[in-house]
Amino acid sequence: MKGVKSMKKFIILAAALLFAVTTANAEFLGGFIYNGMTTPGGGYTNTPAYKQGSATCKNIFFIVSTGDCSVKTAMKNGGIKTLAGYDVHRENVVGFQTITVKAWGN
Repeated sequence: MKGVKSMKKFIILAAALLFAVTTANAEFLGGFIYNGMTTPGGGYTNTPAYKQGSATCKNIFFIVSTGDCSVKTAMKNGGIKTLAGYDVHRENVVGFQTITVKAWGN
């Protein structure tokens, strides 16, 4: 019985710690259970854009991150030499996060 109580305390403490860690960086998370938002990046011009590229990275509970979601990589993937603008899309489902940068230009 004593072991069960200590295990419950451990689980509650771990859940509280996980919640605090994942919500501390609200800019990237936006919603603990679900977030699907696109935010403006920058570099916007009135120049017509004929090419588009994207770059993606993934994050698990802010513990493990993989990928390259830089604007430079998005430009390279789209064959863009002159940037007209970019947006950042963040999607989070209970700590599993995907960040995609979409760039456009010529």
